[in-house]
Amino acid sequence: MNPGARYTLERPTTGEVLGTLTVTSTEMFAVAGTFVASPAFDPYRPLFDEDARLARQLAEDPDPDLLERAEAVLDGLMSLGLILRGESGRGYRDFLLGIDGVEASFRPLTPEEVPL
Repeated sequence: MNPGARYTLERPTTGEVLGTLTVTSTEMFAVAGTFVASPAFDPYRPLFDEDARLARQLAEDPDPDLLERAEAVLDGLMSLGLILRGESGRGYRDFLLGIDGVEASFRPLTPEEVPL
């Protein structure tokens, strides 16, 4: 995965394209990028906003109650069944994704892209 690579964030069960993520940098286990939301993202924005808010709080305060709330939000995000589809049609089904405004980060849970 290289800077400039583009992925669409999709919810296959509904056929929605929620937006486009463009890779800006990569590290060993994490990818940073920009996110341009489509109108279909709007219903999901509060969940991603809450995830980002809790992540910032947990960085400052490892309170077990905060961690429990963050895990519940993560479960909600994972239950959406989102995929990241690359321009080649390959991409990721299993990943952790954070969206904070126009900034995005994701961490693939599998090392290689798979056919989607």
